[in-house]
Amino acid sequence: MRPKTKTSSIDMEKKVFDIKDEPMPKGAWRWWFWLFFIDNPENPKKPLQLMILWSIKNDKKITCNNLDIKFTDSKDRTAFDSVVAAWYYDGKNMHHNYILEQCTLDISKRRIATDSATPTSFTVNRDVSTIKIGDVFEIIAKPKNSHNFTKPLYYSNTYLLNKGYSIIKQNHLEITGKYKNTSIRGTAYFQRVFMNAPAIPWYWGIFHFENNSILTYINVHFLGKSFKKDITYFDGSKTHEFTDMTIKKSEETHHPTFKISGQNRHEKISFKVIPYSHSSWTFKKKADTIIPNKLVYNEYPATISDLKLIDKKTGENITPKDLGNSVGNAEYTTGLLL
Repeated sequence: MRPKTKTSSIDMEKKVFDIKDEPMPKGAWRWWFWLFFIDNPENPKKPLQLMILWSIKNDKKITCNNLDIKFTDSKDRTAFDSVVAAWYYDGKNMHHNYILEQCTLDISKRRIATDSATPTSFTVNRDVSTIKIGDVFEIIAKPKNSHNFTKPLYYSNTYLLNKGYSIIKQNHLEITGKYKNTSIRGTAYFQRVFMNAPAIPWYWGIFHFENNSILTYINVHFLGKSFKKDITYFDGSKTHEFTDMTIKKSEETHHPTFKISGQNRHEKISFKVIPYSHSSWTFKKKADTIIPNKLVYNEYPATISDLKLIDKKTGENITPKDLGNSVGNAEYTTGLLL
C-alpha cells in the first residue's frame, strides 16, 4: 500500500523548531540534519563535505558507534537529552565521529543549541540559517532559486494507522562562512524529520550540479517490498519526476557504485553514483529489552556520472549539455531498528 502523502510550502522560521504539539510516542525519533558541500579548489571533483545532526529519541537506551546513550523525559519541551553527531571529509581524509556526544539540546522559537564539549547551534532568521560548531565552523545558508522545489517543503507520510513520518526539507541552499580562519563557499541540503515508525532500510541521495540542477532519489524497502521510491531531477526551471525506479548496488569492497534508472510516461532517466569517501553510524538497541536489533547507516560523499534524460517519443537526450561538476551524498542502510 502506498503511503498517504501531503506536501506543502512552509515558513522555516516558524516551523523548523516548533515541536510543542508534536507527539513523541515510545520509539519515536526527531532529528535536524545538515549536509554541506564545500568547494575544494585543490581538487574540484572531490568537494569537502560536512554533516551535522542533532537527534532526540524516545528510548531509554540506544548505542551509536559504541557510545551508550540514555534518554529521559523532558517536562517543559525546551530542553532534551540529545545527541549531536558530525563527520567531516577534508578533501583527503574522512574524520569519522568528528563529533559524537550525548548532550542537552535547548530548543527555542528560532534556535537549537547544545552544551556539548564542542558547542553547536543552528539558528533561523527569516530564510537565513546559521550553523556554528565551536570556533571551527560558522556557516550561513541562504536560498538562491525561488522555484518551489528549492523552497522549504513539508511532507508527511502515513503507512499504517498513525505510523509514518514527517519531514521539512530544503533541497538546495548556497553557503558562505569560515573554517577556522579560511573562507568557504558551496551549497547545502537541510532536513528536519519526525518519525514514529520502525527505521527500515533505504537508499537515498541528493546531488547538486554547477549549473544549479538538482538530482535526488529515494527507495525505502523491506523484505523485497518498496514502501516509497522515486527520482526527481530539477533542471533549473522544471522538475522531472519518476516513480518507476530501480537501483543496483555493486559489490565492490572499497566504495560501492549505485546504478539508478527510472521512467514515467514520457521520459526515462539513468545515472551512476560514484562515491569517493565513506562514513557510517551503527545503531543498536533491544526492542522491549528483549529483541536485539541493529541499523547500519552508511553515508558516501559522491558524484554523478553518465546522467541521461531521454524523451521516450523522440529518443532525444534532453539533459542539459553543461551540467558542470556534481557533488552530493548517497545513503545506504541495512538492518532494522524498532
